[in-house]
This record gives sequence, C-alpha cells and structure tokens, in this order.
Amino acid sequence: MRDSFATPRRARRLLPLTLALQALASWAQTSPPAPAKTQEQAQEAAQALPTVKLQGRQQRNSELAGPSTQLSGDELRNKASATLGATLQDELGVANSSFGPNVGLPIIRGQGGSRVKALVGGGGAHDASTLSADHGVMVEAGLAQSITVHRGPSAIRHGGDAIGGAVEIEYGRIPELRPPGLKLQSEARVGGGGTLGLLRAQGGWGGPAMPEGKGAARPRSAWAWHLDAHGRRKDEARIPGWAIDEEAVKQQFFLVSGRNTWGHIPNSNARSSGGAAGLSAVFDSGYAGVSAATMRINYGLPPGAHSHNHGGGSAPPGEPAEPAIRIQAEQQRLDFKSSIKLRSDWARELKLHLGDTRYRHEELNQGVPETEFRNEVQEGRLELEHSLAPAHWGSLGLHLQNRHFSALGLEAFVPQTHIASAALYAIQGLKLEDWTLELGLRADWRRSRPQAQASSFGIEVLLPERRFTFGNLSLALTRKLGDGSVSLTHWRASRAPDVQELYALGPHIATRTYDFGNSALRLETLRGWNLALRQQWGGLGLQLNAFRYDSEDHIYQRSLGVFYAAEKKQFRALCAQLDQCLPVTRYEQDHARFHGFEAELKQELLDLGEKGTAGDSLQLSLLGDRLRGRLDRLGQDVPRQPAPRWGVRLELLHGPWQAELRRMHSFAQNHPGENETATAASTQWHATLRWTGRLEAGLQLSTYVLGRNLSNQEVRNSTSFLRNYAPEPGRSIELGAELRY
Repeated sequence: MRDSFATPRRARRLLPLTLALQALASWAQTSPPAPAKTQEQAQEAAQALPTVKLQGRQQRNSELAGPSTQLSGDELRNKASATLGATLQDELGVANSSFGPNVGLPIIRGQGGSRVKALVGGGGAHDASTLSADHGVMVEAGLAQSITVHRGPSAIRHGGDAIGGAVEIEYGRIPELRPPGLKLQSEARVGGGGTLGLLRAQGGWGGPAMPEGKGAARPRSAWAWHLDAHGRRKDEARIPGWAIDEEAVKQQFFLVSGRNTWGHIPNSNARSSGGAAGLSAVFDSGYAGVSAATMRINYGLPPGAHSHNHGGGSAPPGEPAEPAIRIQAEQQRLDFKSSIKLRSDWARELKLHLGDTRYRHEELNQGVPETEFRNEVQEGRLELEHSLAPAHWGSLGLHLQNRHFSALGLEAFVPQTHIASAALYAIQGLKLEDWTLELGLRADWRRSRPQAQASSFGIEVLLPERRFTFGNLSLALTRKLGDGSVSLTHWRASRAPDVQELYALGPHIATRTYDFGNSALRLETLRGWNLALRQQWGGLGLQLNAFRYDSEDHIYQRSLGVFYAAEKKQFRALCAQLDQCLPVTRYEQDHARFHGFEAELKQELLDLGEKGTAGDSLQLSLLGDRLRGRLDRLGQDVPRQPAPRWGVRLELLHGPWQAELRRMHSFAQNHPGENETATAASTQWHATLRWTGRLEAGLQLSTYVLGRNLSNQEVRNSTSFLRNYAPEPGRSIELGAELRY
C-alpha cells in the first residue's frame, strides 16, 4: 500500500501543468524588468525578522480585513512547541484543545474542529485533525517562517469550512524571490523532557539578484532552492500531581477511573521527523516552483482514557502498565505554485497553487495496528488580482478540491467517503481618503458520497449521499483615526457538515466514546460582528476586539448520558466498570450564541533609542480575553469552551539581549457544558532570555533559555476531552542555540 505515497506518480500528474507554466513564464519575460529598487526592497523585506505583528486589516492583497496575529522571528521561535495548539495558546482569542501533551489543536474564539482551517504554504493541511480530537496537525512550528492566525472571516478565501478562522503556516519551501545567496539556519534545543534539531538551507544560481556595478547586466532569470529537515523527541510529560482527577471522573461517570500515576503521564512520549525540498524558477515577472515534503510522527495517548480498572492507585512494581495506545502518522505533500505579473492595465497578477496530499495513520494497541485512516486530497486554486482604479483592488478566485477518506479496521467508525467540492470567490476593496471598504463573496458546491458502513452489531448500514450549496459574505469598513483605526466587520458564513458529523457510527476507542453521526444535519451558518480599535498615544498603545457570533444550526457533539458496554455490545444507563463502557455521543444542532472580547494595553516604560543602543526598550503589557457560548434550545453552555484569562507581560530589549517575563491567570471554567466537569483557576509564570551576537565569517549565533509554568502549577484545560485524565505539563525549562549564516 505504500506505493500510493510515491512522489514520482504525483509529479507526473503535475508535468503537463509545469510545462504550461514554463511556456507562460517565457512569454512573461518579454515584459519590462522590475525596477532595481523594488527588487531590493522585496529582498530586504523577505530577510527581515519581525517579532510579532497584530493588525486589524491586511494590506492590498487577497485577504479580507479582520483581526489577525502574525508570529515570526524570535517571537515565533520562543513560542514554538511540539503542537500547533501549544504554540498559539498564549495568543489572544486562541486556546489549545489538547488531547494529552502530544495533540494540540487551535480553537479560535470558541470555534474549533472543522470550523478552523490549518493551511501549509497556502494549501490545506489535509490531515485528520478535524476528524477527531486525538489527531494532531502535521506541522513543525520550529521550521515555520511565520504563523498567522485569522480570528474572523476567513471562509471567503481559505474555504467554506473556515467560518471560525484560519491558521496559516508558511515554511517558504517554494522560493518566490531571486536567491540572495546561501542562507543556512541550524538549531538545537534540549530540555523540557525532550530534544529538537532542525536545519534550513536556501540558495540558488543564475547570477546576483542585483547589478554589481554601473552597466552590469541583470540576469533574466534565476533558480532558487530550499531544503529543510527536523527531528523531535519527547519523553513522558512531567506533572506536579496525580494524572487522573478521580473526583472529577467520579462526578462525570459515577465511577472511579483506573490505575493512577503521580508525577508523570504514562505513554505520553513522542517522536517526529520530516524534511522538504523546493525548487523555483524566478524571473522578472514572477516565479514558478514545486516542493515535496514528508513528515512522520509517532505519539502515545494517555492511558487513563483507555483504562483497565484496577481500583485506582499506582501500578505495582513489575506489573505491566495500561495498554499503550499510539498513533503512527505519515504525510507526504507535493505542491506547485506560480505567480505571474501581467501586462494588462487592470489585471495585475495571476496566481496558481496545486497540491496533492497523502495522509495516513495507524492506531496501535500494544504495537499491533488495529485501525488505519487515510485522507488523500487534490486541491487547486487559481486567483487573479486586479485593479480597476487607483483606489480599487480585488481578487477573483476558483477553488477546487477532491478528497477520498477511508477508515479500515477495528475502529472504522466513519465510512469510506468521497467528497468533491468547487467554489468561486471574489474579494474587492476600495480606499477613499481615510475610509476603506472591503467586500468578499464566495459560492460553494459540495457532494459527500459514503459507502455502506458496517456497524458494531454486524449490520451493514446504508448511508445517504448529501449535496450542499452554500455561500459566504463578508463586509468590512475601516476608518483611520490619527495613529490608529477603528473597523467594523460583519460576515455571514456557512459550512457543510464534515464526514464524521454526518456518518460516524461506532466505538471510537481513541476518545473513549461511542459516536453517532447525523446524516440529516443541515448547513451551519454563522453571523458575526467584530468591532476593532487600534490606537497609539505616544508610548501607550491599545488594541481591542469585541465580537458577537450568532450560529444558526450550530453542530456540536452532545454527550447523551448513557454508555455502551463494548464486550456485551449493549447500551446501558450505568456502568459497572468504566474501562468497559464508552460514553455515547451524537452530533446535533442548536442555535448558539458566542460573545467576548480581546484586549491588550501596552506602555513603553523606557525607550533608549536615542540615549543608548538603538532599539533598546522596556515595555509593560496588560492583556486578556473572555468568551461565553450558549445553546438556545437547551439553555445550556457550549461544551469545552476556553476559560476567561488575563495576564501581564514585561519585555526588555537591550543590545544583544532579549528578555520576557509573563504571568497568565486562567479563571475557573464554571460553564463546562452538559455532562462535563468544571475546571479550577490556575496561574502560570513564563520567562524567556535570549542573546544574539555576530561572529566571524558572517555567522550569527543565538543562545536562549525558555521557561514555562515555572511555578509548576497543575492546569486542567477546559477545552480538552482528557482534562480529567491528563493535566497540562508542569514546569519546563529548555536550553537552545541557533546558528545562522
């Protein structure tokens, strides 16, 4: 079966398109070359390493106005963790939906799962992270050049599913600019119960990017390449107390859970590795390139979620521990991207992105494969950027996707399904003096065709084919106010139910649930309002977002309060042994309302830009966010929502030194949802210290120490399915070094 992952087969699929793009590139090179100053500015921007950028609207491109956060440079490297959710969990409006320490999925303003889309290099991640809470996103944050979080209307461009937001991970694997010369980056990190090593290299040939002197000839084209590789290993997570909160488990299931452990979470170790290569032809009017990437990950799930009841307590010496349930995942990607600047007065740039992604994972019990999941996706996007007047800009796009999903084996709780979709979208903007108006429209067509599903009772169930037609609308108005701006964004976004929401049927061992889908689900529609204020008064800056969502037919997984006895294949109101019973869940719909805010107030305490070393500063920030979600019909809370929190951050930049001290306090979550348990308040201290200096021969060295949860606080994550079985990791201290050339 592994031959289906072979790269040459997919390369042959893209060969006709590659030849066509080469012909288009040859035609495009007859256009006048870009001014030297513009090219130089572009390369300087590409090499810059900003720390963090919070913005209320994007520049003139194919993104709509909306609150977003971009991490890059040292800020990203300081926060990069083994999971995407853990990397972003301290960003305002973002929470980490953990499933033990090895799985972390981002939740944006209470929206997660299929409502938040992860993108890699502009294309979908296309793993199994939206299928189930125990499947992680196949990315390595340590390799990323930037990670951008869109909190709001991202469905127009990124896909009809992204009604709650999107997370863009950019590796730069397909170079878009002329090669500035050889660039190398290597990094090693140790501590926190693990190790990380990564390597990035970029370069090219075809002559210098700029003329070397008066009258020197500029090359008409050049080749640029990219290579990266990483390896990560994690030991079992260390925690400050018991892994299983037995009182909470008893409250939820009326039984004490199985064997408990103190100070660590068994079977929580993990390892991952991967690499990528990219090659681009860069010319005066654009670029065309291809990249191939692979990633493998093997991680364990906390055994408390699969416990064999031994009456509690630690495992006796020499006695085997709980069954080791592990996920062994592999993904291979082949991407093609091109951008051609056009010579028309109104048509500015034509962009094309094609991707072929093959993902699969096996769920292992004591090393024996029990279930295999596959997700094979072909995706294409064609986009035209245009301008009809000096004050106008816009994009027109076509987005196609073909997806084959299958699950085979003991845990095949979702049938093999083919999903085909197509979409047209348009984004238009107009700027008149201090006012900016932006409009986005999208129309989607989708068809889900499942095969017959064999239930756990041995009966084959015929499931209906579903077709959906839906649209999305977004409107944003921005007013510049002195050194800031105020903007109001409204959107109406719809999404079709995902495959597991429609067709799940059977025991899902990884999450310890018996899941029922609902093939009669309707479209889920979200109407959102966001008011954003950005203002700067000298050394004092304010960023504020207030939002409200009304979600018609909100799809959620409801716990029915009954159990499925796996050995006897019976549904029961009560269980005699927790390890032999699975709580029963069903996907249902209800009208839901969400409202909340995100705020950050930053004060420059000391600016040494004139008196001392340029760029030295001392800043104090107060920040916080809050969210509440309610289901109208049931009069209950949306389950597993993030708790309110606030924090204070002190940042120092002094010569080669960079330091940060941050205190984050999460309030108790007393609105956990039906048949869920509340979580207690917690306070965590985080610190970072980094030194960066230049060595001989163009080398730059950075050494750093990263500390998280320095007070070793026990933290039960309110967004986690396993908060009662696996708390968040305790104190973590990491040492690292980074060398650049």
